[in-house]
Amino acid sequence: MKYFKTSDKIHNWVMFYRHPIFFAGLLFFFIFPEIIDAVFGDRPRFPLLITILILSGMPIIHATKKTRILNYGTAGFLVLFMILWSSFNESKLMNLTALGVLFIYFSIISYNLYLDIRQPRMVTSSLLVGAFTGYFLLGVLYFFIFSFIDVVQPETINVNMQVADGLQEMFYFSFITLTTIGYGDFSPQTVLGQKIAILEGLTGQFYIAIVMAIFVGKFMAKRD
Repeated sequence: MKYFKTSDKIHNWVMFYRHPIFFAGLLFFFIFPEIIDAVFGDRPRFPLLITILILSGMPIIHATKKTRILNYGTAGFLVLFMILWSSFNESKLMNLTALGVLFIYFSIISYNLYLDIRQPRMVTSSLLVGAFTGYFLLGVLYFFIFSFIDVVQPETINVNMQVADGLQEMFYFSFITLTTIGYGDFSPQTVLGQKIAILEGLTGQFYIAIVMAIFVGKFMAKRD
């Protein structure tokens, strides 16, 4: 009985803090490579980092009962695929498949985050973390899109990069575009790249407007 009670407590804790857990996974994905590089002079391989991010998102997909089995199946397939990708990342087909499946999986996470933000009546700290995580996740999704395009159409972002060498540059470019900072050190050189960059900038602004409207509505409802 004590085992089941402890298990339920852990489960409830994970469900309650699923947004901070995933946000911690995003920070790990974002910061950890630089720490390892500074200390040991070598960056962890991308498949390992993305696998940790996949696992940190599982509490969010577990909270969605209707598509839980499908989501877990997708996550399990992704983890196995990342293991294969770490060994065969020189294959163009493997790169394209990995980026495409990752985009689908994190799109599911994004949709579940949106449902989590929209449904509760009260604004909590966990909900605020979830909203910020959703914005961060938009940059990750467009990072996959730009990386996918760069494999198909090299020189999309001003230098000829392959996925294995250009991930950091694509990640940086995606977030600079999302926040509409636009330093100009990286810029899209193809029509397709330019249109995706425009779409990302618009999506980021639209997300902020929608989330603000949802939060204001919740505050007004609470006051009434």
